Amino acid sequence: MTVTMQQVLAEIDREEPDYALLAGMGADALPHLQGLLASSEGLKASKAAYAATLIGGAAALPIVRSAAAHHDPQVRIAVASGLGQMPGNVPSDLVLQALGDADVGVRKLALRSATVLGHPDFRQRVDEIARTDPADHLRLQAGTVLKALRTTP
Repeated sequence: MTVTMQQVLAEIDREEPDYALLAGMGADALPHLQGLLASSEGLKASKAAYAATLIGGAAALPIVRSAAAHHDPQVRIAVASGLGQMPGNVPSDLVLQALGDADVGVRKLALRSATVLGHPDFRQRVDEIARTDPADHLRLQAGTVLKALRTTP
């Protein structure tokens, strides 16, 4: 199915996009999402980044990686949130990158994704957040996540 930029924008421009619909557009939507990620509009870029995580797969990874390193924290927040819902194998380095982000919102949502994904590679970084993060609420959240990760085989 051919997906047009107009179709992608019809959802992205909504206050609350239908992300299931965007994900259903599949890999054909990825070039358009990449273009929106490169735009100067942070909100559109964040919606595009989140949609790319929901599409997932090898074709989405370069977009997700680019979004994870974006200068705008709201784009990185969208990625951190979407990693826990990304289909297929989520590269653990993306979650670890988000767990080490300078923005507290990115770290918060990365902790949620780490809980969902439950990969043992996350334990050390989550333990570090639990012990040293400057945000009290993240230290508490990380302690809870760490307990869940310890029970994960």
